[in-house]
Amino acid sequence: MNIRIATADDIRSLWSDNNLPTKNYFIKGVEEENIEFWTVEDEESKKLIGELYIFWDSEDKDEANGVNRAYLCAFRIEKDYQGRGLGSKLMKKVIKRIEEKGFNEITIGVDDNDEKLINMYNAWGFDTHIKTTTIDYHNVDDAGNPLKDDPYRIYLKKLK
Repeated sequence: MNIRIATADDIRSLWSDNNLPTKNYFIKGVEEENIEFWTVEDEESKKLIGELYIFWDSEDKDEANGVNRAYLCAFRIEKDYQGRGLGSKLMKKVIKRIEEKGFNEITIGVDDNDEKLINMYNAWGFDTHIKTTTIDYHNVDDAGNPLKDDPYRIYLKKLK
């Protein structure tokens, strides 16, 4: 498996079945270097089987402020590849990248009722609950306005 920074073209490929405003929002963020898209790629098939996005800055400064706090979202490993430690490897590489950029705090969003993920994130050091919200600044309508979503929690991890 290959863990790497992906491109806007990788987003286009991964999200090929839709032309949602959110897809275009993510592509623009990658092209403008406010978002880094990290992926796990199956080296044999070249298929993208995992993803995680770093936001260096966000409209919601509790998430990311462009100075010392970055935000992670859309952390996924395809079901057939789960349980192999790929998620942990991806998260470690992304955290290292955030440290290299000089940031000392990371936040992550998780569905309010997903206790399994909340426990996993807590074990990885995302153990300070900042807030629960329903405004998702990274899921937008046709006009680019953030959508209301199911409640999700934002957790903080402080880096050394």
